[in-house]
Amino acid sequence: MTTVSFDGQYVCLDGKRTYAGRVYDGHPVEGLLFNVRAVQAIFDDAVPQTSANWAYPDTGAWDPDRNTAEFCAALAHWRDHGVLAVTVNLQGGGPLYVPEINRHYDNNGFTPEGELKPAYADRLARVIRRTDALGMVTIVGFFYWTMLLRMANADAIWRAAREACTFLASCGHRNVLVELANEIDVVVDQTPYAIFRPERQHEMLSALKAEFPSLLFSTSGGGAEVDTGRGMPPPSLVRTADYVLLHGNGLRPLQLAAALEAVQSMPSYFLAPKPIIINEDSPALPNLEVAWTHGVSWGYYDQGWHGQGADPWEDYVPRPRYRDDAPWAALSGYQTPPVNWGINTPFKRAFFERLSQITGVGAG
Repeated sequence: MTTVSFDGQYVCLDGKRTYAGRVYDGHPVEGLLFNVRAVQAIFDDAVPQTSANWAYPDTGAWDPDRNTAEFCAALAHWRDHGVLAVTVNLQGGGPLYVPEINRHYDNNGFTPEGELKPAYADRLARVIRRTDALGMVTIVGFFYWTMLLRMANADAIWRAAREACTFLASCGHRNVLVELANEIDVVVDQTPYAIFRPERQHEMLSALKAEFPSLLFSTSGGGAEVDTGRGMPPPSLVRTADYVLLHGNGLRPLQLAAALEAVQSMPSYFLAPKPIIINEDSPALPNLEVAWTHGVSWGYYDQGWHGQGADPWEDYVPRPRYRDDAPWAALSGYQTPPVNWGINTPFKRAFFERLSQITGVGAG
C-alpha cells in the first residue's frame, strides 16, 4: 500500500520524501509531486446528443470503461518518466468549450441529490488501485462548476462531499489527496453556492477535516494573479488546507513566480509550511521551470485539439478532431474525449522528457 503524507513543505510516499536526495541543475527536487491533470479518466456523458462527440474513431461509440482502462494502462509509462500523481475529478472538467456542448453534457459523478453514483465510484476505485500499485498518488477532485449546476441545492453538495469522503476513507487505500473543488473563483462566478467563496471555503474544509481525519484536503482557484488577487488563496484557506493547490493557467513565468512567492511569504504559510502543488497549468515548460525551482510541484494540463479557445502557450485554432492519415495517433491532449493517454504528441513528449531529466527517473 502506498501512503502519501507531508513533512512540512515536502511530500512523502511511504514515509520517505519523493525523489529522495535528487538535486538537478543546482536545485533540490526532493519532496515534490510532479503530476498530470487527467480529470476525464473516469468521464462519462449521460446525454446522448452530446456523448456522440466523444466517439472513438475506431468504433464510432463512446465507452467510459475503455477510457478508464486505457488510462490505467498508460500510467506505468508516465511513472517511468517521473510522474508521481494524477488529478481526476468526479465531475470531470470542460470537455469541449463550445456552448452547445459545455452547457448540456452530463458528467456528474453524483445524483442531483448528492448520492455518489456506483459506476463512477467503480471507475475511481480502479484508478486508485492502479496508482497505488505503481507507488503514485491520486488527487481526487469532487466538484466542477458546470456539474454543480446539476446539483439540487447546497444540502446536496454537502451530501456529495460527505459521500465522496466516506468512499475514499473506506476504500482501503492511502495514496489519495482531496481537491474539494476545481477553481472556486469560477464556481462562485457561475453558480449560486456561497460556500465556495474563497474567504469561506475554509469552512467546508474544516468541517470535512473534522469528520474525515484520515484524508488530506485542499481546493483550487483559477490562474493565480497577484495583481488582481483572483485565484490566490486567502490566508484562511492557506491556514486550513493540508496543502496549497494553485493553478497556473494563463500565467507567464514572471507572473507565476510572483504568485508562488506571494504565497510563500504569507505568515499563514511560512509559520507552518506545507506543500504547494500546481495541479493545472498548461503544456508550458517555462512555467514548469519556474515552479520546481521555487520548490513547488507542477502539473501538466493539455486540453487537446479543438478543445478550447485562446491560450497563451498553445495554438488551439479549431481543426478536425481526427486526421485521415492517423486518426488515433493524432489525438492530442489529455482532456477532450476520447483521450489518447499515450505520450504521442510533441507537447506530451516535451513534458515527459523534460520531467525525466529533472527527476532522474528513466533518464538515460
